[in-house]
Amino acid sequence: MQTIEINSQRIKSVFYQRHLLTVELNTGQKFLYQTVAQETFDDFINANDKDKFYKTHIQFNDGFRRIQLFR
Repeated sequence: MQTIEINSQRIKSVFYQRHLLTVELNTGQKFLYQTVAQETFDDFINANDKDKFYKTHIQFNDGFRRIQLFR
């Protein structure tokens, strides 16, 4: 599992393991995305604006199944 701390306005941290991407927002909400390809993850990590990439390529992408995780 890879854990990435991200300096962004919306995203606190990201976890990635075997086509599962867990995104924790600064609000405390956590979302699990299935079928995230390694290439998409690499593009996300290398993006200059991770908030914009998350919103345009992951959050509203029909190719990913989003599950909200509760504490």
